[in-house]
Amino acid sequence: MTISSQDHTAARLDIMELLHRYSWGYDTRDVEMLGSTFTTDGSCTVHLKGTPGWGPYVGRDVIVEWQASFMKAQSDQRRHSMTNILFDELTPSSARVRCFLVLTAEEKGQVRLVTTGVYRVETVKEEDCWRIHKLDLFLDAGF
Repeated sequence: MTISSQDHTAARLDIMELLHRYSWGYDTRDVEMLGSTFTTDGSCTVHLKGTPGWGPYVGRDVIVEWQASFMKAQSDQRRHSMTNILFDELTPSSARVRCFLVLTAEEKGQVRLVTTGVYRVETVKEEDCWRIHKLDLFLDAGF
């Protein structure tokens, strides 16, 4: 099924906002916002070369619980910046997207680069709302 030009543009904007809501949810420690970005059966995996990484974590509640445990261990203020968003596939009901991550943190007035990486995200449209079905993060370095 093809997607009209107007629907294509609207879907792209909605999906970009979804990715930004994911970042805002984590960075503001708003677990409700963070959870709303995933499907109920969504998955999240973090890959780090040379290590077993983390995940996959499957299910919205499991993902949020895991990420909330990271939040509790962090004394700094994280900022996830998703840049250079590319759509590899876009249909009326699904999309595959990739983008870069630049993760910074502020603590005691000092800002530092935490790490960088690449997100590969599969989204689906549930009713009138786009959600993350699968999120893979490939980190360039540990943190």
